[in-house]
Amino acid sequence: MQTNNHRLLVVEDDEMSQRAWQTLFARRGWDVVIAGTLAGGLALLTPVPDYLILDLLLPDGDGLAILGKIRADGLKTLVSVTTGTCDPARLVIVRGFQPEGLFEKPVDIIDVWRVGELAKVGWTRCQRFIEVGESDCGTT
Repeated sequence: MQTNNHRLLVVEDDEMSQRAWQTLFARRGWDVVIAGTLAGGLALLTPVPDYLILDLLLPDGDGLAILGKIRADGLKTLVSVTTGTCDPARLVIVRGFQPEGLFEKPVDIIDVWRVGELAKVGWTRCQRFIEVGESDCGTT
């Protein structure tokens, strides 16, 4: 399959989710690399990905460490965080790292794909923040 040299890094420990991201993006010409752990994700930041789909709860640590490194190093990577967390305080922390997308699981795969497409057209980070998902975490 021919690619267009746009690189997607998926850091997600769920194998079914990994396959879904791999299939969707590879069929659209992306070079897709996958890590199931925090350590694996950090190791795959070189070469710099155009787009990162990041799960927060990884078996060996907090996915925010990867987003923090991307921001601290000034990388141009667009980032979508996918999370199942219902903790409002945690979500405030995540928003502080300014991901381009924040999606509550289960995600709409097309919404996450659209953020990646912005990377392909040269969209610069933080032009717009996208957040999808209404919390059903027992708010009253």
